[in-house]
Amino acid sequence: MQKIQVDDFMKVKYLSSLTYSPDGSKIAYVISNVSEDKKGYESNLRLIQGKDDKAMINDGKVGQFYFEDNDHILFASERGKDKDDEEPKDIKTVLYRLPLNGGEAEKAYELPLNVEDIKFLGNGDMLLKAETLVDYPDLYLMEGEKRKAVLETLKDEKDYEVLTQSPFFANGVGFISGRRTSLYLYSKANGKLKRLTEKYMDIGNLVVNGKDVYFSGVSFRAKMPKFEGIYHLDLETLKVERILKPMLMVYDIGLVDGKLMICGTDGKKWGDNQDPWFYTLDLKTGELKVICEADDNIEAGIIGDIEYGGTRFIKTEGKYMYFPSLVRDRCVLKRVGLDGKIETVISKEGSVNDYDVFGDNVVFMGMFGQDLPEVFIKDGARTRRVTSWNREVFKDCYVAKPKALKTQVGEETVDGWVLLPEDFDENGKYPAILDIHGGPKCAYGTIYFHEMQYWVNKGYVVMYCNPHGSNGKGNAYASLDMRWGGIDYEHIMAFVDNVLDKYPAIDTKRVCCTGGSYGGYMSNWIMGHTDRFCAIATQRSISNWVTMYGVSDIPPIACGETCNTDPYSEKGIKQMWDVSPLKYVNNAKTPTLFIHSDEDHRCPIEEGYQLFTALVYKGVPAKMVVFHGENHELSRTGKPHHKLRRLNEITGWFDKYTK
Repeated sequence: MQKIQVDDFMKVKYLSSLTYSPDGSKIAYVISNVSEDKKGYESNLRLIQGKDDKAMINDGKVGQFYFEDNDHILFASERGKDKDDEEPKDIKTVLYRLPLNGGEAEKAYELPLNVEDIKFLGNGDMLLKAETLVDYPDLYLMEGEKRKAVLETLKDEKDYEVLTQSPFFANGVGFISGRRTSLYLYSKANGKLKRLTEKYMDIGNLVVNGKDVYFSGVSFRAKMPKFEGIYHLDLETLKVERILKPMLMVYDIGLVDGKLMICGTDGKKWGDNQDPWFYTLDLKTGELKVICEADDNIEAGIIGDIEYGGTRFIKTEGKYMYFPSLVRDRCVLKRVGLDGKIETVISKEGSVNDYDVFGDNVVFMGMFGQDLPEVFIKDGARTRRVTSWNREVFKDCYVAKPKALKTQVGEETVDGWVLLPEDFDENGKYPAILDIHGGPKCAYGTIYFHEMQYWVNKGYVVMYCNPHGSNGKGNAYASLDMRWGGIDYEHIMAFVDNVLDKYPAIDTKRVCCTGGSYGGYMSNWIMGHTDRFCAIATQRSISNWVTMYGVSDIPPIACGETCNTDPYSEKGIKQMWDVSPLKYVNNAKTPTLFIHSDEDHRCPIEEGYQLFTALVYKGVPAKMVVFHGENHELSRTGKPHHKLRRLNEITGWFDKYTK
């Protein structure tokens, strides 16, 4: 059979943004592929109707789109824009209307806002979620020279960042200080916009029921709270009132039989990473009631590196709230009703990565077994695949099937897997790679993972597991508070020992280690606690919790998992330093490659710089590759040529110490 090549991920068609039309007769989705120059992606819109699956927009630039009604789609585009438009660049969203029964798209709206989402109100009016600049909250009302003057000011301010809040970063976005998501009403009658929430209010999830609108949100100026409140908007009076004070981290809200269902958590038992419960909020009395103390994780999918495009999180349809959930080694689709009973709707070995629901029908994008992404429809008891975009990509290639290997550590069982090269010889001698997932509240499964399959095709045995701290087994297993580098390290090392015992053909002197994010942290931790690995490639990692706090886009979580006291106290600093890999750098001997991106605001690049510098001064072989213009998602949704360079750098480093 043919061998999987390093750049074969560029052959994959990425499927996302599955959306039913209002009457459920049509399904729109985005199909993306690597651009010809390999520096980006092209995304186009397709429509499934009956047995037909046809192209609707083929300009390669599809982003936001919405069903305006059953026969029209609105999509955002910069088509027709003159490349020589004078600066400063305007802040606007141009929406085009595409008739689904034939005809060309025509400009429908030009809105002086950066629109994030649209809800259609049935009378031609629209409710918009859009960005507000707190220093210029009425910019959307300005016209002519007045608007141009503000835009000129904003252009001049591009050389500066004025920080007034924390967190001030968002990974993949950049600086967010002074920016809020607001609620706007667009009136079809007069073509006017009106902001409905005050300038410091940051809104989250939104549901419309006739003249009543409910949304989650919180108002703040400097310190972003972790809890949100619930608000009611009357579309007749445009009055906004709070109906639940901030007391939950809200995942989503939805209306079921006249009651507002909330998916959220107060974090009282398991901290900020606690899996959410389901609540109802009585709209008459304001009573908040727990209907399900779920121990079910809500997640977008199993960790992988074949993904691109938007995916749905939670959807309320009919009498249920639907949600993806990680169950050990698979991501399934579940639902919960007002009775608090959780039911599994789709369960198959693999991962449901995107979905939509209409009535009892579900359309979803799945990766099952070692198959690449395809679209499936479940109508009633029948589930059928409706696309074949990726069926031929690895038809003639060797794709290793994961071999499950469970490891018992005390009372806990660590789920793990091993991938073996083609024609694996039990009497041979093979190099191996340990791959550690991020999170830590994430999980590996049995879906196709390109970097692992590539390494297997190069002759490596690949091993990976879900140690304590991983998703899919409830809060008790996922909680790592105050135990980073302890129980998780014990689990990983026990799993490695088990693999080496079960597969003696692995050369124990040629075992490598890699991981990203939390996996990078753990690779750094391993570096200072054992020299059993011949080479390490640490990616987008954390090396020093003391310097990590306050510069990441998730500082409260970063502190809460490692330090249960004031991070600025002597005790807090000691707790954070004790679980910092940099503290143990004097023990490091393993040649180490650092992969980091300079726009990573989740695990800032300084975390890599510190440990790299320490190794250089300690005389340990080290190399660092910095990717410009990339963020924390480099290995998943980074520019294709950057993803290729990353994988080549890691593979080259391992080859250097194993071949």
